[in-house]
Amino acid sequence: MAATFDYKDFAKDLTKQAEEVIPEDIALKHKKEFLDKIYNFTYIAGEAFSNDDAIENSDTAKVLTQIISEWTFHKYVDLLRSGIPDMYHESILQKLAYVAFEMTKESAVGNLSKEEMLKLVEVQLNKAYEKSCHRLLENNQISQSVFDKAMSLSNVDSMNNKHLYHNIKVVKNKKSTFIYTAAALVLAIVTALLNTFFDESPNLIIFNTAAIIILSVYVGFYIGANRFSK
Repeated sequence: MAATFDYKDFAKDLTKQAEEVIPEDIALKHKKEFLDKIYNFTYIAGEAFSNDDAIENSDTAKVLTQIISEWTFHKYVDLLRSGIPDMYHESILQKLAYVAFEMTKESAVGNLSKEEMLKLVEVQLNKAYEKSCHRLLENNQISQSVFDKAMSLSNVDSMNNKHLYHNIKVVKNKKSTFIYTAAALVLAIVTALLNTFFDESPNLIIFNTAAIIILSVYVGFYIGANRFSK
């Protein structure tokens, strides 16, 4: 079941928060288009996470949306300061949003910690940003000096890696018991086969005893996992 939440109001809220911390030089020349871009990318990310069955918790969907919104903020600031023509900004931000979406989603499904998630997103986004800018350079759409300036800018570092918006707690998905269930099923099948074809073996009682102990432990684990992880 998808982690549905009101992504429209959430996008409005984050955009208001972004307005409070927008750098003066960006606000002076680009305030309207900047905030419009933040809202649009936050809205699209929120809608996608809200309808994604892999994200089980609405709070997690919100924090993943927030991460994309924050990185859109930072990289759009870098783009506006870099001298890269405006016509290329949208395509670069779209590529970065896609990378952030995939990285945050995989991190959430894989139950990475918030710190691990943020580090993974940062590394992959910086790679994607450099690759996008380098492609412009190769196609003679920007000069070497503009490329160098784009690579030297990092609004996230200038803000000391602080979150732009109010923090939201990441809620991890419940631990899956599938692997243990599959192992228990295989053990049960093997035990049944051994008892069918080797019922006179003197070592069978030892194996049966061990199998009973293992399966009993599994049953206790399964009950505990499902009861206490809720």
